[in-house]
Amino acid sequence: MDVNRHPGDAIKGPEDRFSGDVWLWPRIGATVNAEVRNVLFTPGSRSAWHRHPAGQVLHVTEGVGLVQSRDGERQEIRAGDTVICHPGEEHWHGAAPGTFMTHIAVTDGPTDWKDHVTDEEYDA
Repeated sequence: MDVNRHPGDAIKGPEDRFSGDVWLWPRIGATVNAEVRNVLFTPGSRSAWHRHPAGQVLHVTEGVGLVQSRDGERQEIRAGDTVICHPGEEHWHGAAPGTFMTHIAVTDGPTDWKDHVTDEEYDA
């Protein structure tokens, strides 16, 4: 058994990967292959389009957010929801307008970052 102590202070997400203010805590845990992070999105903030070759799992712990795959419709997500992003599926996720959203992200392997989500895509 491993006990992971409080990971320390959050850092602001890099502007080339996020629009708006997004806060990332240092890695809060890991399995054999996956990294586990806590991420806070301020109202209207979001990730850029990206994909994970091995997929990603997002579990919303607070607030209301939005998520969309490149060929799919934007969907609202709420505390208690779990999103499974399939291997290689381009997607974005972030907070809904007017609310914060926090999720735990479980990612296996690297992230392939793409272009920013436009305001038109976010508002669609």
